[in-house]
Amino acid sequence: MDEREILEKIAGSAEYLQVPEELKPDQVRKQLTNRRRKYRRHYRAAAAAACLCICFGVGGLVYQNDRQQSRHSQVQDDRTEQRSDLEKEQLAAAWKHEPAIDASKNSDIGEDAGKEDAAVGQKKQPVKKLGNMYTLASDYGSIYDTLKEAQMRQTEGQKQALPEYMAEDSGSADQDTGGSLRAENDTAGFSTTNLQVAGVDESDYVKTDGDFLYVVQEEQIQVLDVRGGPVPTLAGTIRPGLDEDTDRICEMYVADRMLTVIIQTENTALEQTGGKEDQDIKLAEEDTDVQYIDTMPVTKVVTYDILDPEHPVQKASVEQDGWYQTSRKTGGRLYLFTNQSLGISETMPRKEAVSGDALRQWVPSVNGNVVSSDCIYLQKDGRHGVLMAAVDLADHCRVLDTKLLVNQYVSLYVSKSSVYLYDTEYVNGALRTRIARFALEADGTIQAKAAKTVKGGIEDTFAIHEKDGYLQVLTSVTTAEPWENRVYVLDENMQTVGKLTGLAKGERIYAARFTGDIGYFVTYRNTDPLFTVDFSNPEEPRVIGELKVTGFSEYLHFWSDDRLLGIGFETDPDSGQRIGVKLSMFDISDPVRVREEAKLVLKGVDDWEGMYNYKAVLVSPQKNLIAFTTKTYQEMCREDYRVFSFENGEFVSQIERRLSAGERVFKGGYWRSVYVGDRLYLISEKKTLAFAMEEKWKETGRIVY
Repeated sequence: MDEREILEKIAGSAEYLQVPEELKPDQVRKQLTNRRRKYRRHYRAAAAAACLCICFGVGGLVYQNDRQQSRHSQVQDDRTEQRSDLEKEQLAAAWKHEPAIDASKNSDIGEDAGKEDAAVGQKKQPVKKLGNMYTLASDYGSIYDTLKEAQMRQTEGQKQALPEYMAEDSGSADQDTGGSLRAENDTAGFSTTNLQVAGVDESDYVKTDGDFLYVVQEEQIQVLDVRGGPVPTLAGTIRPGLDEDTDRICEMYVADRMLTVIIQTENTALEQTGGKEDQDIKLAEEDTDVQYIDTMPVTKVVTYDILDPEHPVQKASVEQDGWYQTSRKTGGRLYLFTNQSLGISETMPRKEAVSGDALRQWVPSVNGNVVSSDCIYLQKDGRHGVLMAAVDLADHCRVLDTKLLVNQYVSLYVSKSSVYLYDTEYVNGALRTRIARFALEADGTIQAKAAKTVKGGIEDTFAIHEKDGYLQVLTSVTTAEPWENRVYVLDENMQTVGKLTGLAKGERIYAARFTGDIGYFVTYRNTDPLFTVDFSNPEEPRVIGELKVTGFSEYLHFWSDDRLLGIGFETDPDSGQRIGVKLSMFDISDPVRVREEAKLVLKGVDDWEGMYNYKAVLVSPQKNLIAFTTKTYQEMCREDYRVFSFENGEFVSQIERRLSAGERVFKGGYWRSVYVGDRLYLISEKKTLAFAMEEKWKETGRIVY
């Protein structure tokens, strides 16, 4: 009988034993909680760096949050049951208030469950290696080793400079970008958030259900009634309970009379470490204790029943460690992505770090439960963590599955069936993009599948697209001489089935968009080649058209089946100097012979918000409107709200309204445009302007809240 079998028999026998009062899970947890501060230490390269990290909201490399467990906490249930050593069973009992579980009875996936797989025939073996990008952790010790090795390499490279983590934890919720082909609910009489993938909803500062507008302010959500009258009226205010002054509402979802609010919190504590113990802090007196403020980021999701929006009822919540990066929602299921720096105190030995309460000091948690080691994928030199969780909003925010990726920084593309995480790296001076695929299974689990490395970098968010199980990727190889662009088609196993190379040499991709079997992308040097690619045969993608016009588009949006809208800049064809913002309407009725049907140049205009954040652009062919704001820096940074229609083959300006200087808008400076019926609303954090489309776009009033 091997060690594992012995431990399983002990665990199985323990289920029937009466547990003494002092060893019951709640009592054990209290004792563990009281011990936590004894072990909390931070990895620091210098005392000055620690203070600066506070100012930038970085906090530190170790994140810990002493929170009460949610009554609906289900995260890691099956994963915890599968742990095959005594330490994991004790943790499960302490954290989940349950008796230890016999690992031999587990029906979940795992490396040690091979024998049971043959008998049950229902388990899914996890992929242990995703190309050269990720490796499944064998245990917490392997995770510890990866982080420590990364820390050592980082320290060696930073002896003459401040730590790199000074700029790592930006806490930005705007890292994700994308765009939709057309508003999914356009025919419902009101607009929706601009989506990257139809049917995959995205969070935003402003939402509407056709009866009310929901507007995020930092600490509350304003509910505006738009069911009648020329101007919305204030119907109520939703105030989630925020614990700290730094806590804020990030974004939200509204669907099926449910409001889902995403909140960023920062738990702050005063910590103390001894100079003799922490070798990274060198002070004049070695025995001087150092006190520092430790900031621990946590992202919360709170759901409300808004059957009566004036009297919302809070229903459930979930908490996940890390800064909010992005999220996606399909039906009643939410996929939440958070990120944070990872690190382990120099004073914490390996044996102590990988067991007991010490795990909570450096391994992220969901609903207070540490992510199981068999749900963690490691990347060499990874010092950062992206935590993914699948949450069933309809079932009291029950967490269905989690995955933690220890990596460098990654971008995300989420389809209805997969999550693709991609990053770029330089190898011998050459730029490469590494892409890992995780499948979103019907049961809510997130399953690692495969990874692939391709040449070049993904320059535009729209340059990655999934269709019928194939991933279409456009890259620019800007480390070659001359530059070139490539097209890749990858199957569900991330194997290359088709590609094109050597496209538009000397240029790079600025914008892209896909529909059906056709993809369009724009490259630029002094003119704007709009390429048409036929993907009908995944093994043989073909460039079937190329149109050259002046300027370039940085955003593409399908206006109809035979028209493609482009927004970007007009430039001088000889010098390349920008002349102003440009709108182009391309006739794509014949993909082989695309032509520029119409264009409008806003001379002297320097900037437009859609080039930075697609959600700031509202495009509705049904309402015949294109709305966004522009900036002119030569006129004291003048900002204008502009609305255009497309009539009789040309762009027509309908609204050009100068906005107040210094007007406080949403994080990142982006206004939002929303329409309900024949009313168009321009929305900031403090006020909403209303326009009547059927009354020659007249401004009918405003509400300040």
